[in-house]
Formats: sequence, C-alpha cells, structure tokens
Amino acid sequence: MNIPISYQWLKSHFDKEIPSPEEVSTLFMKHLCEVEGAEQKGDDTIFDLKIMPDRGHDLLAHRGIAHEVSVLAGVPMKEKAQKEISIAQVTPLRVAVENAKLCPRYMGRVIEGVRVTESPAWLRERLESVGQRSINNIVDITNYVMLELGQPMHAFDMGKLARTEDGAISLVVRPAEVGEQMMTLDNKDLSLISDTLVIADTKRVLAIAGVKGGKGAGVNEGTTAIVFEAANFDAVSTRKTSARVGIRTDSSRRFEHDISPALAGEAMSLATELLIEMCPDAKVGEVVDVLARPLKNYKVGIALSELNGILGTTLSDKEVKDILARLGFVYEVVDDPRTQVVVMAPTLVDKPYKFGASVLYDAPEAFDCASFTAYLWKEAGVAIPRMSVDQLVFGDEVILESAQPGDLIFSNSGTDNIYYESKEWMKGTKVPEGVDHVGLYLGDGKLIHASRYNKNGVALESVAESARFRNIVGVRRIAIPAEPRYVVTVPLERLDLRIKEDLAEEIGRVYGFDKIISAPLSDITFDARILKSYHYANVIRDTLVAQGFSEVFTYSFQNEGEFAVANPIAEDKGFLRPSLHQGLMKALELSRYNAPLLGLDEIKIFEIGKVYPGVMKEELSCGVGAYVAKSMKQSKREERTKEIFNEVRQAIEDVLGVKINDTQTSDAIHFNLGALLEKLPEPKSPAPFKAVSVRYEKSSAYPFMLRDIAMWAQDITQDEILAIIRTEGTDLLVRDRLFDVFTKEFDGVSKTSYAFNLVFQSPDRTLSDVEINEVMARITEKLSARGLEVR
Repeated sequence: MNIPISYQWLKSHFDKEIPSPEEVSTLFMKHLCEVEGAEQKGDDTIFDLKIMPDRGHDLLAHRGIAHEVSVLAGVPMKEKAQKEISIAQVTPLRVAVENAKLCPRYMGRVIEGVRVTESPAWLRERLESVGQRSINNIVDITNYVMLELGQPMHAFDMGKLARTEDGAISLVVRPAEVGEQMMTLDNKDLSLISDTLVIADTKRVLAIAGVKGGKGAGVNEGTTAIVFEAANFDAVSTRKTSARVGIRTDSSRRFEHDISPALAGEAMSLATELLIEMCPDAKVGEVVDVLARPLKNYKVGIALSELNGILGTTLSDKEVKDILARLGFVYEVVDDPRTQVVVMAPTLVDKPYKFGASVLYDAPEAFDCASFTAYLWKEAGVAIPRMSVDQLVFGDEVILESAQPGDLIFSNSGTDNIYYESKEWMKGTKVPEGVDHVGLYLGDGKLIHASRYNKNGVALESVAESARFRNIVGVRRIAIPAEPRYVVTVPLERLDLRIKEDLAEEIGRVYGFDKIISAPLSDITFDARILKSYHYANVIRDTLVAQGFSEVFTYSFQNEGEFAVANPIAEDKGFLRPSLHQGLMKALELSRYNAPLLGLDEIKIFEIGKVYPGVMKEELSCGVGAYVAKSMKQSKREERTKEIFNEVRQAIEDVLGVKINDTQTSDAIHFNLGALLEKLPEPKSPAPFKAVSVRYEKSSAYPFMLRDIAMWAQDITQDEILAIIRTEGTDLLVRDRLFDVFTKEFDGVSKTSYAFNLVFQSPDRTLSDVEINEVMARITEKLSARGLEVR
C-alpha cells in the first residue's frame, strides 16, 4: 500500500534536526521501503512510500515512519508526556461486543459540550499536505489521529443515537441482520447481509465496522455531544466486508493489514487531548473499554551464531546490542537458556491447570501440559510448537537413560485425546506409539508437568512414580546453540516480529543489507538424496518427449466425483480427481481444435500427477493421450492410435526394464506410477541434465479461420503456386499445407491437382468472413491469371 508522508510532519516528532528530504529518501530506500516519488509542496516534501504488507500495521502512519527515521538516522524522538484529562459526569455509555474474534477491542467515550467549527490552521495544513480535505474539527481530529498513529477512529453525533429507558447510550458490535439498510456518509444506500459486522444502537445500524460510517449519526454543525470510537476489527472480516459492499477507505485498508489493539488506547487519548484543546469547556466521560484479551508482548529470541548464520554476517555482540538499542527494543541476554528453563519451572508449581491454555495470554497464571513446556522455553528465547505431539516431532530424540535437565518427556497416558500424527509442526508426521502428555525433566529422576489430574495443576514428581508417565513414548532434546540468547520483548505494535528469522531480518535491514558481503557456499560434504519418484518421473518425461509427446498440467479438481472439497476454488472444481482421464480428454479436445493452426497430423500429450482414488488415498499416476487429426477412415485412425500407444508402452518398458500394467481407452492409456516405482531399483546417480535449445514465439489470443483451395495446374511448380498464395494471403496467412496432389490427363494434356489447407489469424483482432473472403478472391484472381483452374 502506498502512503503519502509529509517531511514537515515528520520533523514535528523531533527536537533536533533530521537529515534532509534527499537523505531521508536514501535511508528509506536502503533500509525500509521503496520511495516511489517525492513532491515539493511549498516548504514541505511529500514522500510517496510503498509500504510492504508485513509492515502495514505500524508504518501506515507518520509516527511509525518518524520512528524509522530515528532508528536509521540516530536522532532521538521527542518524549511526549500524556496530558491529564479531567473526567466529568456525562450521559452513560454501554458497549457490547457479540464476537470478540471479529472485534478484539472496542473503546468508546462520551464528550459533551463540543462545538463543531473549522479546524485550526496547523491541523488543516497537516491534513491537506497529504491530500486529506478538511471537513470540521471533529472529523479532522479522527483523520489526523489515523494518519499520525495508524489507528482509524470514528465520531458519532450523540444527539442522533437512541437511548435506553434510563437515558443511556447503548452500542453493540454485531453481525447485521439480513435486509438491514444503511446510508453512508457519502449518501450511498447499502442493503446488508448477515456476514457484515456493524456498530448499532438499539434502533438502527450506525456504521459498517472498520469500513464506513452511516449518515444517520454523522457529525454536523449542530452537533453538541459526540461518542468517540477507537476499535480493533479483524483483518479478514474487514477485507471481505469491504469487497462485498464495494467500499475501500483509508480506514478499511489499515484494518486489512491488521493493527494492534494497543493502538486504540493511544488513539483515544490523543483524540481527546486535541478536542479539549479546541473545546476547553467540553465535558469528558470515562472510556468504556471492551477488551477481549489482555495486551501481552511476544518474546522472540536468537543467538549470535544463529543471527550471523541467517544473514551471512559476522556481527559482534556489541553491534547487535547497539542495533537493538537503536530500535528501542527491550531485551535481556539469557546466558544459558537450558539452565533458565530448569530454574524457572519449579517456581510455577501449583499454578492451576487450564485445558487449551494460551502460551501468550493465559501463562503464567494457568497451563496445560504443552503450554507449560512451551512457555518455559519461550521465556528463554526459544520457540517450540504449542502441542505435545508437535513438540515430540520437533525435538531431537534421546533415550531416557541419557536424559538431561531441560529435556522433554512424552507419554501416552491413555486417558486423554491420543495423537498419532503431528498437527502443526511437519503436519502429518506419524507417531505410531501415540502421545497425549509432556513434562520437563529436571534431573535426578524428577520431572515437572501440568495436568488436570494433579491436585494443583503444575506438580513436581518422580518420573518412576508419576501416574501420568507410566507409558513413556519418547524423550526429546531442544537443540539450540550452547551460547547466550538475545530475548527481545516485541513492541505491541510490531505484529511482524514472531520468530527468530523475523528478528534477524530486522537487525539485518538496520545494519544494511548492502553491507553484507557475498561469499561462496561452504563445501558441501553430504551426498544429496535422489528422490526416486522424481527421478523416474523425469526418465518417463524424457522418453515421452522423445516420442513427440507434449506434457500437460490439468486441474486436480473436477466438476464431479466421489470426494468433495470443503472449500472449492470454483463451482466446477468441487471434487478431487480419481484419475487423470477427465483432464486429459479436455486437453485433447482443446488440442484437436488447434491442430490445423499448429499443423499437426497427430496430437500426443501426457500428464504425470497425483490422483485421489479413495478416502485419504493418494497415488502418482501417468496418463498418455493421443488423437489422429489427419483425415482418414475411422478404422485407420483407430489402428494408428493403437500403434501410438504400443510404441509408447514399448519405449517406456525398454528404458525402465520392467513391464507396464496399464488400462487403455480409445484415446488414452493410464498406469499407476507409484506401483511401477516399487518394481524399480533406487537410482544410484541423478539423470544427466540435458541442455535444450528453446525458442519462444508470441501466440495470438484471437481465433483462426480455415479455408481450403484446390486447382488444376500446368507448367507451374508447387513452390510457384505457394509463392502466389503467401503473397496475396499477407501476414494473415499463418500456415499453409498441401494435403492432396495427383496428376490426370485431359485430352492428352497432363494436368496436376493441388489442394491446400490455409489457416488465417490476426495478432490483434478477430477476423471476419468478409475479410477472408476478400483475401481468397485475390488469391483466386492471381492464380487464374497464371493459367490455373481454381475449383
């Protein structure tokens, strides 16, 4: 998303001078984003910045960009003190949120005694500098806050809102009811459906959440009391709603990029401060804050060797700490992560058990078995999967007798849901013994774990005596470098920093990717494994191509079948294909139509791909299709098709050295490549790479037209005839072919009959019959002038 950023607005965030617009532009290009333009407006420069989606949550705002200037230029930002706001008795406000997933936070505040006037000059200038039209002080405040912080806001005219019996304002965030209507602020009538999230009072819809406000509660010159809204709406829901109603706004674009619920509180404070400056006599009510979950920071850790390994750098500890300081990140250095895990674990004894406890939001107040181990390692700066079965697959296997403090012990307790394959980490990896429980080994035969069967949730027990670990199915070690880790507490607004690779990229861009020196890869000492299915599939491909076949790739989905897809990509692609046959037949049909254009007598295609003949069953299949396009008797055509398949079958059997068991129809043969692979040995070396000379030709997107022409000729060669046809056919004649020739005597005079197929096509338009008829008339005229009898 592109965003206009004012240089003068950026400067207002600093007490000291910042680099010139040209220097700032260079810093952005090297370390942050593309600068697609820089326009001079008076004494200001407006940058046109292209913000990548992963930074849309914090950089679609002047404060976020100013922070980047501070980081990259080394100029500290102003420390802004929050002003104290006096709270007064105002009309009560109640807020309800029906679906916290779609609206994680909703903040509302009543402010009475406001005056709707023109905005002060500084505010009008700020907004107009980035293309925003000034409307009035209330609306301008909400737009300014969005452009400053990245948090959309809205203001309702409180006098237009319905009241409850006790005189309160009651707002609800809910799905629209089918058929509900709303007129937008720009006079667009909308009929809503049930998936549309709206803000409503007790009588009507007031706004489409995150997208557009309604005219019914819009602020105007007569407004004397308002309700400020600062909310957080789900990105996917907002995107779908915006597309459905056909309205995209600066507000919806920001919510679509996902923003932190923390911004809502800052936005409400800033908007209130600005309003009080403009309306000193206004009465400000308490903030009503409906927050689904507490705001908690992620922690992400990385070791110096991991960082340098990811970036290809040789950064020192001091350089890394300096960059983290410039970014303003709070961090700690954990000297020995494994020791920290083992030391911290006993401090959590007796914490209550909660099934499905969140590592981020419930810990350290409540745990289940896997969230307990994941939390301990997270606090030490190491991310491990959330579920016990995934932790088993993630860790390095060790035997119980070799277990060390910090290792994870897994069991199949037989009492809970037993998992036999991984769910999130390397999804589908089989765990035949099954697992449903995990604990942390502390050494000396002791472990600590969280269980609903423990009296107080988290308990420290002997491994040998624990009822939950009578059936141990594995021990895993978390493999990390034996060195300190930088454990960063991620700022709430930085939703893009979740794993160590994210942190490495952040440090790398501040350091400067242009400083990273290219280096050759270190020697590779291992032997690359040759994938058997890939190897033999390529052998078959090469064999078929040598036989004149072309490879096609058709959809894995089709319009009918036994196994339906839960979320089909199109109406006619709702089922998994049980074989390649339907796709091959469609490809053959399309190719038959284009055969004259391509000058093909025979159409020969093949496909190698996966098919789904049963429930949870997947096979690798090869299908070969053929059609004889040349004009001949049907019996001859069928005979030639069989010959083609026999040639193919023999060629594959010769190169592989095994017999193929295939099924054949009139137009295709199919064989199970997976079953064939079982008969073949493991490849000892990769198939040799064959250099292929490829020539590309631009193809026309427009339809072609066919014409035939035949003539009796005497004393003229075939080449001379073709020269006339090609000259008069112009560039529209893209292919010609002699399809019949014979000689016959007429009254002692020998004459030869020539018959040609002519194919016409334009690269830039659809041809008409009239146009081609005129071309054929010219060809006939020229041939007749040379003494040929066109028939």
